[in-house]
Amino acid sequence: MKFRPGILFQLGLLLLAAGMTSCVQTWPADREFQTHAALYAEDQGVIDDTLTVDEAINRIPAEPDFQQLHFDKTIDPACLKKPSGSYLVGPGDTLDIEVAELADTRRTTRVLPDGMLYYDVADGINVKGMTITEISNALSEQLVNDYVNPIISVNVANADSQRFWLLGQVRTPGAFPIQKPTTVIDAISQGGGLLSYDQNNEVGNPEAADLRRSILIRNGDLVPVDFDALIRNGDMSQNVYIQPGDYLFIPSLTSRSIYVLGEVITPGPVFYEEGATLLTAVASAGGVDKEAVKSKALILRGGTHDPQVAVVNIDAVMRGKEPDLLLEGGDIVWVPRTAWTKLKEYTEAVLITAGQAVAIQEGITVAGGDGRTGVAITAGGGN
Repeated sequence: MKFRPGILFQLGLLLLAAGMTSCVQTWPADREFQTHAALYAEDQGVIDDTLTVDEAINRIPAEPDFQQLHFDKTIDPACLKKPSGSYLVGPGDTLDIEVAELADTRRTTRVLPDGMLYYDVADGINVKGMTITEISNALSEQLVNDYVNPIISVNVANADSQRFWLLGQVRTPGAFPIQKPTTVIDAISQGGGLLSYDQNNEVGNPEAADLRRSILIRNGDLVPVDFDALIRNGDMSQNVYIQPGDYLFIPSLTSRSIYVLGEVITPGPVFYEEGATLLTAVASAGGVDKEAVKSKALILRGGTHDPQVAVVNIDAVMRGKEPDLLLEGGDIVWVPRTAWTKLKEYTEAVLITAGQAVAIQEGITVAGGDGRTGVAITAGGGN
């Protein structure tokens, strides 16, 4: 898909809309993982070669102690209602306009970023939010002195203002116009369908879609669509209608990064390698910031509806007081700035933040950027 500057501009709006508290770099860190011993040496100044048995055991990475959470958020019934009403024109749309029965008056005109439309000798008209019929009537009124009983024909050539993003494991990821009511299933079909999806051979297929971690972001929040129930089981109660600006992301089941977000030096994705641990991932993100609350960091694993969460003390791990923790591809490591109190509410906010970070990175990649664009996002409050 060829991307025009308007599409890159829309991606820029996503970057700005994500919040204002910490700068997140959206390309995977290319630094080599540091060993646990090297990190311990940096923190302590020296490495004590005379370890006790307990200290030596604490140097062996362990599995995180996860709690299972369940989010029972339901889809707003309004999201399942077919949108009604006429198409509303917006900045970036391209219109075909002509005076009826006068072929030489046909023009293809783009609506400017401020919503203004210019055609023939008519004065500029702010058409943002207008229907095609309203634009036709407005132009007819302005051209009444230049043509005999003018009837102005207006049609949408390209609906660039009403678009959604479909990213991840589909055949043709990118930005798509919403020219008619479009559901999640319709959206995936516009992207050519899921890439090499085979529900009988997911693990053996490196391009298989991870439906449990698939997300729909709308206005900086997650719409609680159960992609697994929708696509695998045909549950149409999950088939919501897409709105302009929506971002759908369908990750790979096996090709995963680890996301290190929050109060670290360069938050964002880091490449997953076998044997990666909490400390090696944090080191690849540049280490923790001085403002971080290292005693209440989180490791998140699993889907957005039923994630597992482990509360970890990075400071204790760095000092060898607690064992380092093994990570898996797709894990999210969150280092907070404030001492949260309500684990479930805070975890939900972190999942939204991580979803935004993933969508931003994928959008930059699809649009042909080098991924080296910062974005401010937040996990919201200190709950």
